Amino acid sequence: MNRKEFLKNSVQTCLVCCGAMAGLSSLAAQNLNKETKLSADLGKRMLEGAKSPDWRKAEKSLSWIKNMLDHMDEQLDEETRIKLLNACGRSCYIYAQGVADDRKISNEQAEGFLHALESDGYKIERTKEKTIIYFGYKGEQNPQGLSLKEGYCLCPIVESDLSYLSPSYCNCSAGYVKEIIERNTGWKVKRVDVLESIKRGGKDCRFKAEILNL
Repeated sequence: MNRKEFLKNSVQTCLVCCGAMAGLSSLAAQNLNKETKLSADLGKRMLEGAKSPDWRKAEKSLSWIKNMLDHMDEQLDEETRIKLLNACGRSCYIYAQGVADDRKISNEQAEGFLHALESDGYKIERTKEKTIIYFGYKGEQNPQGLSLKEGYCLCPIVESDLSYLSPSYCNCSAGYVKEIIERNTGWKVKRVDVLESIKRGGKDCRFKAEILNL
């Protein structure tokens, strides 16, 4: 083999290897011969094989969430932490139930929702200035069938292991509750306080939602 042929073959080999490792642009792929297209398939399989297994992704994600909450506790004041985690809870509800439609909730529908809560045993206090709803998750279970009464959190991030996340995390659930009430009443909830939670050592998860009467 002469020098010119050797260099030609070497360049072709380099192109094949680089395409397999880094992925090929659509423009370059159009100009490749049959051998290089096989290498593109090899590159795809190599990238798929290099992906972390699901358990590793979950483990890494939980570690990141724990660190984030610890840093929030260290660097943010309580009011800011609550607002931020409330917003996360709202996003969680939207992810599960979808974005609210444009329909306007009537006062009759809102009162119907409150009466349904009262009928189910939830306490509601009404004054001239505000309405207070004491909300909880009676008898509910998380997707794995683990219940609050058995000491399991409904959140799939926490579930049975309650030790590794900051108690601040429960403000995420408060945001979830806030979205539930606003979605079903059309009223603006001023705040939701965590009265008790499994994560904080309680026997149940209970919340106090305050609505200002306009």
